[in-house]
Amino acid sequence: MDINQKFTKVDDVSQDLLDIFLEPYKENCKYLQKAQVQYPQTSHQGLWFIKADFSIPESCYINDTGHFNSVEFNICYNQLCYILVAYLVENKLLEVMKDWDLELYRRRQLSDCLIVRFSSMFKKPINSQSFQGTLSINKASARSEIIMLKTSCAFYDNKGGWSQGDVTIAILNRKSEQIPHGDRESVLA
Repeated sequence: MDINQKFTKVDDVSQDLLDIFLEPYKENCKYLQKAQVQYPQTSHQGLWFIKADFSIPESCYINDTGHFNSVEFNICYNQLCYILVAYLVENKLLEVMKDWDLELYRRRQLSDCLIVRFSSMFKKPINSQSFQGTLSINKASARSEIIMLKTSCAFYDNKGGWSQGDVTIAILNRKSEQIPHGDRESVLA
């Protein structure tokens, strides 16, 4: 994954969006601090990118290992993915989810977003106190009642620490549960 490519536009993700879509996490598991969605100059490297700052002051499940590990990789990946999809849904940028709104995505965030393939590798230990992560959606497709997202990600620090992975996500897209656009106000009221 090329984390140094050029982008035509960079947009900060609002704190409100972060708060809403990180809300399911316990306070000591909210590792993503701030994020930016990046619009690539060329489409051959990926459709959508997000870059975020992370900090894991204390592991939520184990004594301090002194470095970023595979469980934290998965948690940070999930947070990056949830936030990027929320941004794309909010701004109507992801064609395969054009009929979704934030309320529908929020309700289905945990139950209908599934990891179907996950691989990661660690090249050099990452300082978990302060590091960055990048996620790219490389391909998005829909078939029947499933949306598929092929993604790549990397986590790294300013001392050369590095890990990367490829993850395929399936999002259940049951049409019967979607809310017609005209009924949105009644749901949010």
